[in-house]
Amino acid sequence: MQVEFYGGIRYEWKPMSEAENNSSAAEISPADSTVAVVVPLFPKLPGLRESLASLGAQTHPPDLVVLLDDGTSPDAEQLHDIIPALHVEVVQVEPGPLAAALDALAEYLANFDFVGLLQAGDAYAPARIERCLETLLTPGEGRPPVMAVSALTPIDSRSRPLPADEPRAVHFERLWAPGRAGAELSDWLGAGHFPGPVSNLFMRREFLGGLQLDARTPNFGVAAVLLAALQSQLAVVDEPLLLHYPPPVEADPSPRASADLLQTQMAVLTALREKLPVSPETRRNLASYHRAAWNSLSGVREDLFQQAVLRLASLAAGGEVQDATAEVLRAREARTAPAHWAALLAGKDPLDVTGYAAALRKTREKLRDALDENERLERIANAAQGSGWVRFGAWLGERSARRMMELEQEEAEAEKAAETPPAPQAAAAEKA
Repeated sequence: MQVEFYGGIRYEWKPMSEAENNSSAAEISPADSTVAVVVPLFPKLPGLRESLASLGAQTHPPDLVVLLDDGTSPDAEQLHDIIPALHVEVVQVEPGPLAAALDALAEYLANFDFVGLLQAGDAYAPARIERCLETLLTPGEGRPPVMAVSALTPIDSRSRPLPADEPRAVHFERLWAPGRAGAELSDWLGAGHFPGPVSNLFMRREFLGGLQLDARTPNFGVAAVLLAALQSQLAVVDEPLLLHYPPPVEADPSPRASADLLQTQMAVLTALREKLPVSPETRRNLASYHRAAWNSLSGVREDLFQQAVLRLASLAAGGEVQDATAEVLRAREARTAPAHWAALLAGKDPLDVTGYAAALRKTREKLRDALDENERLERIANAAQGSGWVRFGAWLGERSARRMMELEQEEAEAEKAAETPPAPQAAAAEKA
């Protein structure tokens, strides 16, 4: 996986023949993009007024704020007074999961380019919409991202940042550690659902309308993030653009929570049923996710998911099982040893995603150093052509000639640096 840093983190998998290069496709500019923010009024949570007020303080205000009411908010119409400068509409939906409510909004949001979500208790940082637009509209290689999520600031009930040693703040720090250490996105999500609440989702409207998720999917945010990430179309902005009031961390997830997560995993598998047969990349990403999910910090029960998959396999016809097995064995990864085997044989835990990512980062740094050294030697060789030092070096020996050329280049660089006035920060540091 390639990781590109440009103010945020843009995650893309290895270039594959299936990836489309849409970098030349015509894109609208952030200033011309139309944005709708959907605010569910259910379940009823404190902090709704503060959440709506944050929309009015955006550097790129939304073109429409949709208040989703399932009949439990009789004062929904009065909420417009909190953000009078914005266009606010109340939409009535049937009681049920958020996935069903958003599915009913598909035609209502058809004229907008992007859709954000915001739940009561959370708040947008002033530049959130602007930065998410810039990230999604930045040209790049491969398929353009369809969703952006950002880092977040955990807050208390008074909107103050939680202390760093508070258990909820520690939990989010652990969730973000693998990605910041360089873990691949599929491993990162398997280790834990780091984007946090559904308020962190900022999507292209076409992606939202084409999710093909079961309307009964309990954890819409988790499912939507997975569908974007597993298809290499998720962008992560490592800036705290969302203020989130987190619930207590569950040390022992309830049976209901485990059941909801299992249903969400199966909903993702179902939504990818047309993609998986034709996309080795998506299959690899999904396998990496489930490998890391055995040690998930978010309560995912990977053992239950494996039992469900085994049951599905037992229901398949014999010919279908053989065809699927043959297709997997033809894949490129079937001919190479998994990278985590080296850690396993060395006595390390291959499921320690943060440690694995740190080792991977060191390997990449060594590779970059080797490439820099090769480029430096190439410059020396080019400079040596036609030089009298080469003839002199032939008499002294090849190593001496090479070292002389290196010294010559070092002296030239030192002279150039001496002639260049130091930057203000560097000058201040020298004085200090």
